[in-house]
Amino acid sequence: MAIIRITGGNFRLGQRLFAQIARVLAINCLQTITQEVVAAAREQRVIGPSL
Repeated sequence: MAIIRITGGNFRLGQRLFAQIARVLAINCLQTITQEVVAAAREQRVIGPSL
């Protein structure tokens, strides 16, 4: 639900957000998508309103 809320249902923004999530996971050697990872990816991509 957070992904849909962040992207406003925009498929292209969703793709960009997931690409950034993948980068955050790889850089930090993580395997699980958490709220913190999504927030970090959103901040890096400047997608959606800040919470």
